[in-house]
Amino acid sequence: MGRSKDGFNTLTKAEMEIMNILWDLGKPANVREVIEKYTDPKPAYTTTATFLNILTKKGFVSQERKENEGKSFFYSPQISREDYTRRVMTDVKDSFFGGSAKSLVNFFCREEKLSVDEIHELLKMIGEK
Repeated sequence: MGRSKDGFNTLTKAEMEIMNILWDLGKPANVREVIEKYTDPKPAYTTTATFLNILTKKGFVSQERKENEGKSFFYSPQISREDYTRRVMTDVKDSFFGGSAKSLVNFFCREEKLSVDEIHELLKMIGEK
């Protein structure tokens, strides 16, 4: 998606894969630990390191060295999965649906061909809010 109107950067597919790994790990990880979590075929070390550096420059992750861990950098998410999802969905709502949550939900109800049970479950969740 690129950059939203408010200057928020969105993630590419490859960057999102790395962020999902970091979020799932729940602890700072070095490049090798990130690569270990990929399914085969695993990406090259240099490719993963490049994407982690890009994510650092974009402000999505921080990098730090740990004492007694050699020269490796350890990477940690600087935004939670929930906060990122919230920002992306707000951007989608604003960009594609004129800021209307109703239009966004209507689109997904139509396009996803929700079952009656799923619609009832959504209505129940809305009622709880």
